[in-house]
Amino acid sequence: MKKAILKYFLEFFVIVIGISMSFYVEKFNENSNNENLKNQSLKRILKNLEVDQKDYEYNLTATKKAIGSTNWILKNQHNLFQFSRDTVGVHLNYATTIITIFVDNQEEYRSLQNSGLIELIENEEIVIRLQEKYLDHEFMKEVERFIIEKIIKLEPFVFSNIEFQSERRDEIGHPNNRVYVGNNKINREIIQMMFDKKMW
Repeated sequence: MKKAILKYFLEFFVIVIGISMSFYVEKFNENSNNENLKNQSLKRILKNLEVDQKDYEYNLTATKKAIGSTNWILKNQHNLFQFSRDTVGVHLNYATTIITIFVDNQEEYRSLQNSGLIELIENEEIVIRLQEKYLDHEFMKEVERFIIEKIIKLEPFVFSNIEFQSERRDEIGHPNNRVYVGNNKINREIIQMMFDKKMW
């Protein structure tokens, strides 16, 4: 009887250990798989960040050009006749037509977020920075939308007052060989729109 009880107890113990081990192995494999998926996502996000950085630097250069030319127009709006039409054309061209479109790839981040794998990132600073980055992206896209609206309103003025001389482009690929063919005074509405675009 004691042998039978001992035998059944050992069998039960082996079964419990076996089930526990299989659960442990399954959980370990799941955690390992999730860790691998998280690391793959982070590597892809890092790649996306490198692309975003280059795009951001280009947009920053282009935006500074537009702001610089807008400042030049605003400063010289009452005495444009003192400058060559080529100079006025280049500045008007930059001030009214430079537009940037920030291309950000959020797919990998959203996937990491929606799958819950973001919880596996031990470094809280990385999680906070990623969240801030993609919130900033949404804000930047909204600002771009306002700038695009201003450019659309300025298009009729551009088409009737600035003429292409050639397809020459500057270092960021923007056409820069345009000549001003309009009046020596730019009307107040256009100046205000340019100022508004600069502000955005």
